[in-house]
Amino acid sequence: MNCIQKVWLVILLSIGMGRGAIAQQADSISIRVAAVLNPPNDTARSQALRYLAAQKDPATFPLLAAINDKKLYTLDGKPVTTGEGETSGGKEVFTVFYLYPQNKPAATKLPAEQLQKVEISRSERLILNVVLPYLNLTSHDPQKRIMAYGQLVDAKDTGKIALLEKALKQETDPGALTAGREVLFQLKLNETASEHQAKAYIDSLDQNWGENVGLILKNYAEKGNVVSARAYAAEKVKSLESLQGRIEKAQNLFSGISLGSILILIALGLAIVYGLAGIINMAHGEFLMIGAYTTYCMQSLLIETLGVKSDLYFWVSLPASFVVAGVFGLVLEKLVIRHLYARPLESLLATWGVSLIMVQTARSIFGDLTAVKAPAFLAGGWQLMPHLVLPFNRLFIIGLTIVVVSLTYLMLYRSRLGIRIRAVTQNRTMSACLGVETRRVDAITFFLGSGLAGLAGCAMTLIGNVVPDMGQTYIVDSFLVVVTGGVGKIAGAIVSGLGIGFLTKVLESFYEAVYGKVLILALIVIFLQFKPRGLFPDKGRIAED
Repeated sequence: MNCIQKVWLVILLSIGMGRGAIAQQADSISIRVAAVLNPPNDTARSQALRYLAAQKDPATFPLLAAINDKKLYTLDGKPVTTGEGETSGGKEVFTVFYLYPQNKPAATKLPAEQLQKVEISRSERLILNVVLPYLNLTSHDPQKRIMAYGQLVDAKDTGKIALLEKALKQETDPGALTAGREVLFQLKLNETASEHQAKAYIDSLDQNWGENVGLILKNYAEKGNVVSARAYAAEKVKSLESLQGRIEKAQNLFSGISLGSILILIALGLAIVYGLAGIINMAHGEFLMIGAYTTYCMQSLLIETLGVKSDLYFWVSLPASFVVAGVFGLVLEKLVIRHLYARPLESLLATWGVSLIMVQTARSIFGDLTAVKAPAFLAGGWQLMPHLVLPFNRLFIIGLTIVVVSLTYLMLYRSRLGIRIRAVTQNRTMSACLGVETRRVDAITFFLGSGLAGLAGCAMTLIGNVVPDMGQTYIVDSFLVVVTGGVGKIAGAIVSGLGIGFLTKVLESFYEAVYGKVLILALIVIFLQFKPRGLFPDKGRIAED
């Protein structure tokens, strides 16, 4: 046998021995798992848990995590755990996850009574303390994996880097992968004594750009092991802070546009009504509340009563909130508003009283706080770059506003109804002399204006809770939009709504919310001193009336 043949024999024997050792270890773990589920004596379970904890095998982490969470069951003799429950056919069912040798969900969801719970004492669970930082590294929940990665920073274990690297090779969630890599680079940076490697890990942290990278690099710049690399870390901190500032400005701009979109939806109907009848309708915000509660009722009807497990309730709620709020506005116009045309002070007081009645009625029926489940298709956001995510729900609100404004423009300027509304707005007496039924136009206009506010209420459920006085939060801002933009002007409502929404978010980033509101009000007062008729005033003879 020559030298080459001897080398190949050693390699083959090593491979065979390695495979045999791996198989032997897997068999040994399977025996311990069986002892945990059905211990043959009083000490067998404790001994098995000590062995599994000492091995620190990622394949057993789901099992040990279920034991620690007191959620260990057996199904057909195999260890399983359960996910979040849901109601199906009047019974609560759970997604079942196999724990060893695989952590995959079962094909069906089962009720808890079909699972056999494994009771493990507190003293036996305390054996797992040595591996607690690692247990969620293989969890099916990305948030739990992120928490497990963060716990490794303070864990006193020389093998934690190897375990983390092994876990990251199987990571599929982008957010969890970023968080895990951040911890990995931080651990390696703190352990290295080489300037070249330290700078490489600093660059890796910078490129990975996790949530805590600025704090990590700032701490290293002050107390890092490699003195020559501290200045390099400080430069990266300045660069990141500058980039973060630009991202915050972009985020404020987007938040201002989304808030402005809400104000436009509310103020659009208010601008039409105010321009048509000269009515200061302080109950207009309550139509927003009516639209929000209509959405809640549709959710309860379709999901809880009829059992429709889809986002259909939201698509039904959009037209329903418009119609229901419009009908309430029509009733208010016939009972109260019709008797107060061209009487601003009386209309203000009367509609304010109506708004209080509506708020208390909603509180008596629905309580103080109600939440609407956001549609699944609007979950998450569009990531333009790291740390700059545009939520889908706010993008939807912006898109909805564009559609509604476009339809309102077509109605006012491309339809016979729009011609009548604009004619009554400009000269009610002359329109009546020419055969326009002004009372009917008033009623239709109130229906449309109130319906637009109800549509805004449906949109508001995407970004906040439903409370009885939610409309009063926006009514003042809506009037500011109308007055600033020009009474009855769609273009004015759009420009002033976006402007006020943007200024609100910008000022809130520098001052507290209350002071920001005060500054906005002061700016509007100053603006109206120079342009009392708003951004888009009437021209010609209309302005002189």
